[in-house]
Amino acid sequence: MNSLGQNPDPPVINQLTCTQEFLNRCPLFSGAPAGVVGLFAYLAKREEYLKGQDILTQGKHCDRLFLILSGKVDIFQNHSGRRFHLQLLCEDSINYFGELALLAEFDWFFSARAWTDVKLLTISREAFSKVMERYPGSYQSMVQKIINLRINRFVDQQQYLMDHISSDAWREDPSQEIFS
Repeated sequence: MNSLGQNPDPPVINQLTCTQEFLNRCPLFSGAPAGVVGLFAYLAKREEYLKGQDILTQGKHCDRLFLILSGKVDIFQNHSGRRFHLQLLCEDSINYFGELALLAEFDWFFSARAWTDVKLLTISREAFSKVMERYPGSYQSMVQKIINLRINRFVDQQQYLMDHISSDAWREDPSQEIFS
């Protein structure tokens, strides 16, 4: 039995501290008040996926943000029966995906698969809403960060696609567009 002066469960507190430190390094949470980050750390869940395992599937309901703790995740989209690679994300730069799921209900517009064994930290839309209800003054800045970071990712993905588009698909003149 622990006395009042002892910490009842040091591993849990250590994990919570590590999660909070990780979130503080993530662009989405950097600069947020300690109470906001601490509550996100408390509500976050850990998930593990084996190499080749689907994490999320295009067209399915989305409900959470994924932050990569370790491993690599392939982000891709299926179109006209073909699979198109968009990005390979890894923990090196504290990467994440699914951030828009914190703001709205929709179906995933991409798929994610574990490229290697992956450990993820997830934050659900419900958890996001609870934190924002508790700290309403942080809502506007969090939404702004989510939108700006998603726009940056969209620009990166668009640049990648433009760099790799075949010459027969490239049109510089709108009159060259083929309409069905």
